[in-house]
Amino acid sequence: MIIVKGGVTSAKGFSANGIKAGIKPSGRKDLALLYSEVPAVAAGAFTTNRCQASPVKISSFHLRAGTHQAIIVNSGNANCANGRTGEKDALVMAAAAAELLGLGSRMVLVASTGIIGRKLPIEKIIKAAPALAGGLSEKNGASFAETIMTTDTRKKEFAVKVKLGSAVVTIGGACKGVGMLYPELKTAKHATMLAFIATDASISKRMLEESLDEAIKDSFNMVSVDGDMSTNDSCFIMANALAGNNRIAGRGPAYRKFTDALRFMAQELAKMLAEDGEGATKLVEIEVRGAKSAIDARKVARKISTSNLLKCAIFGGDPNWGRIVAAAGASGVEFDINRTDVYLGPVKALSNGTIAKSFDKKKAAKFFKGKNVNIIVDLKSGKSSAKAWTCDFSKEYVAINSEYST
Repeated sequence: MIIVKGGVTSAKGFSANGIKAGIKPSGRKDLALLYSEVPAVAAGAFTTNRCQASPVKISSFHLRAGTHQAIIVNSGNANCANGRTGEKDALVMAAAAAELLGLGSRMVLVASTGIIGRKLPIEKIIKAAPALAGGLSEKNGASFAETIMTTDTRKKEFAVKVKLGSAVVTIGGACKGVGMLYPELKTAKHATMLAFIATDASISKRMLEESLDEAIKDSFNMVSVDGDMSTNDSCFIMANALAGNNRIAGRGPAYRKFTDALRFMAQELAKMLAEDGEGATKLVEIEVRGAKSAIDARKVARKISTSNLLKCAIFGGDPNWGRIVAAAGASGVEFDINRTDVYLGPVKALSNGTIAKSFDKKKAAKFFKGKNVNIIVDLKSGKSSAKAWTCDFSKEYVAINSEYST
């Protein structure tokens, strides 16, 4: 596997575009389209929030179709809590793209991100759709990544290549979301986090769903900015088979190599989300080792990543390891605190449940003041591990979210 420059249009047969449709008051780009030149199998994972946005409902329904070829996305408006009108507008949005591309409307998936409770300006989207479709190009992957942003400060895209047999498969993606970020995505099997992945791999729909499910467990579902689950969280993947590899139809070596590459790419995108968290000054990685199971490791890591007290301490450069221990203990996972170790970067803070004799608070504080903070919690209860990513809580985060809808 090698890292390559690019994003959603890195794989063969994919083109994209992003334009200004007048949805955002700022006048920035706000309508994007991703297109495969041939029909592709697709899978999606969506928020488990009980208050789901209209595009989530429509895309979940559309994914029951056999193949797909496009995803249309708007930023600046979540199209959530708009009742039947919102669902109708999401359908019209997909149909507008489908008509211009010569597709059935269910071959188009749809996503939205922005402020909740405002009617989607569907007339602006319909008016802008011809220019959007007309500007599709494999060179516009970066424009797509830029267009889907809301409070993000920079675009997020990543791509890898992996050899499957004699064929080289490319997986490229783009994502956004730096606030209202605590995804708990669940695959649909027949400030918001949005992720779009395109690959030229040949793979069955069932295996694509399973691969995406495996990948998001250790990536998007392990990132948090503020612990608030969005109504619009969505992750899509399309696979158009243009790489020419032998079709992946089961859990063999090719499936494993593909899934490992997909997981790696998704993790890199997830880290970008955490690093660009609203008001963030530091990227925080929490690694939990020695858990009885992978599920236990994920639970502990995620609980620590959502500790507001810890995130405030990290912002202030305070190596308060007690907040790490308290969060781990509140995770609901059974472990013996009297066997647990905690490391703040290279500094051992907790040793078998008590403060380490070698603990150097000044050295730990210096480490906490850096741009990248790594925390290791070793439960010494088993062989499983997991990583979660978050950021610090700064004064700017409060400022951003105290006036977001004004």
